[in-house]
Amino acid sequence: MLEIMKASAGSGKTYRLARKYITLLLQSSDRYAYRHILAVTFTNKATDEMKGRILKELHVLSTDPGKSGYHDFFVPSMFASDADLKKKAGTVLSDMLHDYSAFAVSTIDRFFQQTLKAFSREIGQFASYQVELDKDSLVAESVDRLLDSLTEEDAGLLSWLTDNVLEQIEQGERYSMDANLMEMAGRLKSAQRQETIEKSGLDNVEYTKERLLSIREVCRRIISDFRLEVRSKAAEALAVVEEAGVDPAESNRGFLKALYRYSEMEDGEVLEAPSVSFMTKAQDSQQWFAKTKAPKLMPLVYPFLEAPLEDFCSLFDKEFKVYNTAVILDRQLYGLGVAGELDRTFRELMKEKKPVVISMGSVAASGGYYISAPGDVIVANKMTLTGSIGVFGMIMNPNKMLTNKVGLTFDSVSTNDHSTFGSLGHN
Repeated sequence: MLEIMKASAGSGKTYRLARKYITLLLQSSDRYAYRHILAVTFTNKATDEMKGRILKELHVLSTDPGKSGYHDFFVPSMFASDADLKKKAGTVLSDMLHDYSAFAVSTIDRFFQQTLKAFSREIGQFASYQVELDKDSLVAESVDRLLDSLTEEDAGLLSWLTDNVLEQIEQGERYSMDANLMEMAGRLKSAQRQETIEKSGLDNVEYTKERLLSIREVCRRIISDFRLEVRSKAAEALAVVEEAGVDPAESNRGFLKALYRYSEMEDGEVLEAPSVSFMTKAQDSQQWFAKTKAPKLMPLVYPFLEAPLEDFCSLFDKEFKVYNTAVILDRQLYGLGVAGELDRTFRELMKEKKPVVISMGSVAASGGYYISAPGDVIVANKMTLTGSIGVFGMIMNPNKMLTNKVGLTFDSVSTNDHSTFGSLGHN
């Protein structure tokens, strides 16, 4: 039977799970039931918290059951009296404390590591190792293969990459084709992207160069129009101030001076939203000037400055989000143009080889080095114990002597060919 408990953060998950664990212990006729129960959590902190809760509640139930928050759950539905509950809880607690290593509450990561190690023992391989996919090296090799395989027949792709390089240079930016393609390939193979594709129900889309060019035109029009609007609105606000004979530096902490930067903004210059301080002062006329200057300067600009400042500030809401989206898309379009080729190269490489990175951990003896040797990469720290090859040994086999002299024979049942290795029954 599968029992699902639904609980959100702070709703008492540990309380309920600890109660479930204790219930399984108390209702079992096996005094060592804890040896057959595994509790799995997500973090080490949760593991410590759950272990502590279980032991604490068992202690309370074994000394003064009435003080436990679980009392009403166990009496009288499971135990007729407090005395019965107290006796059972005391026995279980004593057994667990004297056999603490069998009290299994672990993280999900530790659970899977133990499962992998158990599997390695089942197949007769004894080592502390982890198998991982070295995706970064695959991505780098995919990019190298793509660039090395370009020929004159790939005119469309060559033209696309060349235009990208020239455009970056014309804009005065530093450009590295390898680095840019590596960044794009890494994003294409990221877990976040794969999760997004799966959630949205979209398949991997390969865009044509023509479609990408049309998207770029739209993005650049949005970028150009927004920057022009920002310059225009900033200039309008400054014009009101200057026509009134007011120096922007005389505003509250000189916040109006920021308008110069926006009105004189050049093409290609990074456009950032005004500071929170600017937005707060600009939208509240009472904060335009210091109290000592307000009586003299406020009548010169109020209410004439109110509308221009409001128009300027309003640009940095939804319109600014659209602008930023267009900027990001514009930067990624060239990468998307080679996304299909990168994906194909990556898949071909994956078919050729699936690299294995072996992490020895703290101990990789008893054949650990021998098992690690075929890996593409072996990772070990300075304190790792390894070096044992573990492929040669001599063990006395008395089977024939016992059979011929005494008439004693052996029949073995094993999980694999090597599980009885070293025993008298091994042939």
